[in-house]
Amino acid sequence: MNKFIPTFWLTYWKKVSSKSFIISTIIVMLIIIGLSNADKIYDFFDKSEDDITVISSSNKQLATIFKDEYQKLNKKKKLQIVALEEGKEGIKNEKYKVLIDIKENKEKMIESKVFTLDNIDSNDMTQIQSTLTAFQSNNIAKSLDLAPDKLAKVLSQAKVENEVIQPANANDKVSVESKAVNTALVYLGIFLIFFITINYGSQIATEIAQEKSSRVIEMIVTSISPITHLMAKIIGVIAVALTQLLIYGITILTCMKVFNLNKTIKNFGFEFTQENARVLIYALIFLILGLLLYISLSAIVGSLTNRIEDIGQAIMPVTFLNMAAFYIAMFSLTKPDTLLVKITSFIPFFTPQVMLLRTISQKTSDFQIIIGIVLCFVTIIALFYIAAKIYKGSVFSNDKSLIKNFKRALQTK
Repeated sequence: MNKFIPTFWLTYWKKVSSKSFIISTIIVMLIIIGLSNADKIYDFFDKSEDDITVISSSNKQLATIFKDEYQKLNKKKKLQIVALEEGKEGIKNEKYKVLIDIKENKEKMIESKVFTLDNIDSNDMTQIQSTLTAFQSNNIAKSLDLAPDKLAKVLSQAKVENEVIQPANANDKVSVESKAVNTALVYLGIFLIFFITINYGSQIATEIAQEKSSRVIEMIVTSISPITHLMAKIIGVIAVALTQLLIYGITILTCMKVFNLNKTIKNFGFEFTQENARVLIYALIFLILGLLLYISLSAIVGSLTNRIEDIGQAIMPVTFLNMAAFYIAMFSLTKPDTLLVKITSFIPFFTPQVMLLRTISQKTSDFQIIIGIVLCFVTIIALFYIAAKIYKGSVFSNDKSLIKNFKRALQTK
């Protein structure tokens, strides 16, 4: 243990004090802080509240009624009633943003023309049209002597409801809002697993291959056993990854307190509830499992590689495995119950990302998820054992062939 700790600390401090770690961590922290203040940033650049929409009509009563109704759709919008020519001149001089000219023909039909310098937003156009349509319907109803209650029945929409039937083996029913949050958590979790495992897996493989190619390992093993040295380096890299995640977590919690991140999230239509705790816990578990899985696998690749120039090609199969899991999960985000997802979720190298995706499905039981976790855990133990055995057997190997190195390492006692 007294030899394990110095190696662990040296690996850990070397990584956390590196420029790449500091810069990447600061960038992500700034992104988190920026997202926490997304509403303030949007308000700073969005000048739509300063834009003035003007209304013109030969019928002043019609213009006033439209202004009152249109204001209800957007209380922040600035509305004025002006003459048509004055409005056109204001549009040309960019004094006004939108000019809405309203006319009523003999058949009580409403006609309108919208004047702008640029194409009007489709949402604004829909609001204008819906407001005028409602006013037009009232006019036609009055001309036909329809009572208000009869008009309401004519204009009322058919009632359509959707009731979701729970499958027999489904989890508890989850609200629509919680489903959105769960999907966002899974989306973020898949991205984190992919990028963190690729980054730190590549680092451990490069670190081991670099020591072997520079022959530094020959001096190291004279004072510490190869297995202790390898385990110290692997756990050191894992600790670096967890440190980075901890910094991100503290940044998020700080933003919640300082910048009222909860309010910003609610403004975007999301609200974290107890229903999301299950998915969040599984996301953290699979993140750690994915990190352990791919770091141990990358350590095997690094142990089999004797030249630093070959590490990129040697680690490519590990990268492909990670990418395959990532794309299966991402392309199945809206369909987490396909046969491909179900099968690959029980393949250990795909489990961290694909099984995480299945946590948002009501058809996936906790028992199935736990099976995936156990499979991952058993695979990680096996990979750690293989990595230690291969590293011990290939410390002094100079063979360029990965297969020959592998055979020689397995024969070493």
